[in-house]
Amino acid sequence: MHVSLCKILAFIRRDYRVDVSYKVAFAFELLRSGMPVVSVFFIAKLVDGVQARSLGVHGGRYFAFALLGVAVSQYLLTVLGTFGDVIRRSQMEGCLEAMLSTRTRATAVAACSCIYTYLSKFIGVVLILLAGGALGISYQNSNWLAASVIFLLTIFAFSGLGILSAAFILVFKKGEPIMWLMGALSSLLGGVLFPVRLLPPWLKWVSYALPIRYSLDAIRGAILEGNSLLDLQEQALALMGMACVFMVLGLWCFSRAVERGRQNGSLAQY
Repeated sequence: MHVSLCKILAFIRRDYRVDVSYKVAFAFELLRSGMPVVSVFFIAKLVDGVQARSLGVHGGRYFAFALLGVAVSQYLLTVLGTFGDVIRRSQMEGCLEAMLSTRTRATAVAACSCIYTYLSKFIGVVLILLAGGALGISYQNSNWLAASVIFLLTIFAFSGLGILSAAFILVFKKGEPIMWLMGALSSLLGGVLFPVRLLPPWLKWVSYALPIRYSLDAIRGAILEGNSLLDLQEQALALMGMACVFMVLGLWCFSRAVERGRQNGSLAQY
């Protein structure tokens, strides 16, 4: 356990040093993460109140509804793309084959390489929520424990898809479909900026296959209405099932992709 922790800390330290070495880019990234707050705040002025209640938005508070949707979806799309970005960057730097040839399992190497990005982007989510509080969102009755559990389950589900995306990159190099498809569908059908109930029936059925739909419903319920895990058990069970399926499928495909790359010598190709 101690060795594993040392490895994790080594990966975090490496990625942090690389990140802060580009100070201007680091500062602009922090600024960019807060920009959606301004856009959502002014859009909310158009629909808050009666119009938001008619849309089925929680308590007619569209600003809170949309801000949570944007904050969570931004983070989850980062989670979805991080594994593939790590593989692509390592290929271009010429160190992927060396990394995956160590005694540490390939899946562990990929996972450790993502931890810093997960942590740094989560800070962006916290800053967005704090900005929302400063602009009038009340968290007085929020159930943060329930929201955290749902958030973690969603991260596992999207990480499984991200690992599957990385496996595609290892095998096919270009034309990876998962990031594009899941990103587009999640943004359009996941209830990020408008309730899923507004979708036509045939698109609602598609949304049932998206983990972000269950995640946003549950997180909004926990934060805006104070719902407990018992109240959110349907969404939690759906996310747990998706997380298990996507993680097992992603890890299996990634291991097979690495083994195939080692056999034909294509790990370093891009």
